[in-house]
Amino acid sequence: MSLDAWVLGAPLKVLRREDHPYHETTLATLGRHELGLCRRQTTAAQPGCEIFLDGRSIFLPGAPAPDRAWFDLCRELGYEPVHHWDWDPALILFHQVVPALAADWHEPPLELDALGLPVGVLSLAGLRQTFAEAVADLRRQSLGPVGAKVAETFEWLPLRAVVFHDDAQLPLDFEGIGPTGRASLWLGIHRERAVVLEGPAPSRYPARHWVPEGLGERPKAEAFLRAAGLDPEPPKGFEPVFEAALHHLCHQLEGPLDAYRRTYPVGIPWHRDPRERLLGRTIVDVRPGEPTLLVLDDGTEVALESASLAPVWEHGGI
Repeated sequence: MSLDAWVLGAPLKVLRREDHPYHETTLATLGRHELGLCRRQTTAAQPGCEIFLDGRSIFLPGAPAPDRAWFDLCRELGYEPVHHWDWDPALILFHQVVPALAADWHEPPLELDALGLPVGVLSLAGLRQTFAEAVADLRRQSLGPVGAKVAETFEWLPLRAVVFHDDAQLPLDFEGIGPTGRASLWLGIHRERAVVLEGPAPSRYPARHWVPEGLGERPKAEAFLRAAGLDPEPPKGFEPVFEAALHHLCHQLEGPLDAYRRTYPVGIPWHRDPRERLLGRTIVDVRPGEPTLLVLDDGTEVALESASLAPVWEHGGI
């Protein structure tokens, strides 16, 4: 298994495989937890398997997402959407863990769709595809150089991450499904210069209004052009076309986003403040430079001020 994109703070170790045709099973450990993958017959005679975590079933074919225990494990092992923005718990499970567990199986463990996911599973990959298709529609419908410039802007700002700002203390919504929190959409090629749209998460808000965050005093169009790596000076007539396109893209995403939100368990704080990100972590590497970076066991990089590395006696200590 390739670990170049592995985002969890513990290795996956396969312990035992039984790969007799149609009776394949695999046991593995992930940190302090045990994983199991077992073939199961499906009514449609399609490939199917059951996934276990610590002896408890967390996925059967047809489910839209794995059980909450898998989300809790990803959170425990350091997964954060803002830092690992090409991944979500479903993609980690079905694009990394399951292929490693079933590497030597005679038959595929699950029937997969075009995104490489079990049929019916909702994930970040589906949202990204929906957003990309809406941007492609912009390109096809663009009229004149201004419309083409707007389409080019969003082509360089693909959807990369979705962050749900949950608070376990907030009340459930009127359907009893989840807290009335917020969702953030991260758009960009590079995380360091992404643009972030924030809006209310639940579907109880039919006229959802997405607001760019962290722009400071910069005009919205200029901020998006800079994030896309384009000339920040918008051409004449760019702003109204851009606003209409942004509204259209977010509107196209709302239905799939609501369905995706309902696969996420209530009360897991995916967006943590700096203190929570550092608490209980181990330093695994130090990268000297300006500034010096500490690399933690979940992949987080922490910059240190140069003064903090000076010997104590240079500051009048004993």
